[in-house]
Amino acid sequence: MRKPFMMCRGFSAMFLGLILCDAVLAQRDRNGRDSPLAAEGQTSYRIVIGQAAGPSTRYAAEELQHFLERMTGARLPIVADTEGAAPHEILVGRSKRLDPLGIKVDFEALGTEGYVMRTVGPHLVIAGGEPRGTLYGVYGLLEEHLGCRWFTPEVDRIPRMDRLELPQLDERRIPVFEYRETYTWESYDGNWMARNRLNGAGGRGRLLERQGIRPPVPELGARHGGSIRFGFGFFVHTIEKIIPAVQHFAEHPEYFALWEGKRDPEQVCCTNEDVIRICTAGILTGMREQPEATVFSLSQNDNRKHCQCDRCSALAKSEGTQMAPILYLVNRVAETVEKEFPDKIVETLAYQWGRTPPASMRPRRNVVIRLCDIECCFAHPLASGCNGRNDAFVKDLRAWAKVCDRLWIWDYTTNYSHYLLPMPNKRLLDDNVRLFAASHASGVFEQGTYDTPDSELVALKAYLIAKYLWDPEYDEDRAMGEFLDAYYGAAAVAMRRYIDLIHDHVERRAIHVGIYVPPTHPHLTPELLTAANDLWEEAEASVRDTALVLDRVRRSRMSVDYAIAEMARALMKVPEKDRTPEQRALVTLGRERFALFMRNMAGSALTRLREWKDFDKAEYRAKLAADLGIE
Repeated sequence: MRKPFMMCRGFSAMFLGLILCDAVLAQRDRNGRDSPLAAEGQTSYRIVIGQAAGPSTRYAAEELQHFLERMTGARLPIVADTEGAAPHEILVGRSKRLDPLGIKVDFEALGTEGYVMRTVGPHLVIAGGEPRGTLYGVYGLLEEHLGCRWFTPEVDRIPRMDRLELPQLDERRIPVFEYRETYTWESYDGNWMARNRLNGAGGRGRLLERQGIRPPVPELGARHGGSIRFGFGFFVHTIEKIIPAVQHFAEHPEYFALWEGKRDPEQVCCTNEDVIRICTAGILTGMREQPEATVFSLSQNDNRKHCQCDRCSALAKSEGTQMAPILYLVNRVAETVEKEFPDKIVETLAYQWGRTPPASMRPRRNVVIRLCDIECCFAHPLASGCNGRNDAFVKDLRAWAKVCDRLWIWDYTTNYSHYLLPMPNKRLLDDNVRLFAASHASGVFEQGTYDTPDSELVALKAYLIAKYLWDPEYDEDRAMGEFLDAYYGAAAVAMRRYIDLIHDHVERRAIHVGIYVPPTHPHLTPELLTAANDLWEEAEASVRDTALVLDRVRRSRMSVDYAIAEMARALMKVPEKDRTPEQRALVTLGRERFALFMRNMAGSALTRLREWKDFDKAEYRAKLAADLGIE
């Protein structure tokens, strides 16, 4: 969390100037003459890849070629390492060129995503582990040394320059997290994910699964180096699919949880030997049918019931947590499948009643624990000590970190009952990611608004999360400022003031905000929303003559319009004589903004106002108009 940041219109220009200082360090040839990478649309450089380079290395070369051409107008040819050496080359990936230059790269130590960048005389080497390291190295050069940014699939910043010198580099990078996924609709673009070095696409499969669609091609394909891929149908809450009650409950009620004295089909008995056998067979079948997938979830159904049979209860009591029976099942399954698939992962959730780690049981080496923070306050950093729920989560996080080889996080970033409602969490996303990193988590899944476009400031959140997952130390003000400037143009100043307004309110008053709070929750007040509306008026006015940016501002403004309208709807139930002056003013504002709000909503791609529930825009308009007394 940072102090409020006052942004000036020169922010991007100043930052870009600092970035490009790195790129203009002159590289001289043996005769002492400048040897620019490109100048006035011309270049003496070429890109070299191995003759047998895989698809992600070839794509890395193409991406480098494409963006350097956009930057300088010069198109560097791509050649194989079977051609003779040239005076000026960028060596991308493993190639025969490395040994003659005396370049030793420990590819095994780089893993699947680490890379090195090294300037050697007039040459630049970008080489990484397979399958994604070299590609990430190219993006590292373009972003961290040449100033490129990819804010959304449609909005980027590629600096233009007449002359580009070869930067002097000697860098080695291995990502903090092995698994990085931002689960928002606006993130479902393989090129954007790869450019921001996200490697998870499992959540998208879960969405398509629930819609009855099997994705023919993953967003992160072979050219992107693939992904940390969950088996289709094996992303989360999978026990209900592996042991469907409709198939087994009537004949074998003992497979299912004993809950309040009765067998309940909504959860299973994790210590039942037949349940263990069926789950093992189900996971094995998934692994055999989907050899390209690496992670298969064996996780509890999404309800608060757990088995209370004698064996499950005794195990839970001895280990001090209801997680014990779940981990018993998962470990038994993982032990068997490891014999056939030693490199695949069995994942499970530490979620709700099963969140606390057992006293003595330990996950097997091929088990990932995905720890969920669904109960927490998301208006303050998890480690801020703001309330007991956050403190309890941090306690569990640190306890799991001591006993778990592979700990992943499931974090939440939106309001799932009101997708449009303002969520004051933009200034703490980085704090939470740093907490996860410091607690030795090796993967983070950030669940946002995944089943509809155009929710509350979703493009900003997706970008911020992407930056922090790759680099937990990425500066918050820098990330926020560069996005707002590129995406909202002249409206960026008003946008930043709005963001600070809603965050300052909850921080100064110690207001806690969960992921299901209503529009009448104290994090929003009539006074706050009136002030927010003024800032959005200022934002619209500043880009009135820029149609594309104006459309972005108006679609983003739906968040505050929704909050105003829904609070006004609630206030209409209060007799007018009992409303405060601020409440009466808010109702008036809701009526005044109604037509414009409905226009913006009609023009948006929004299909849902809450999780998994479609809504009809015409029906919503008619009901809201009636409740606000608008004819």
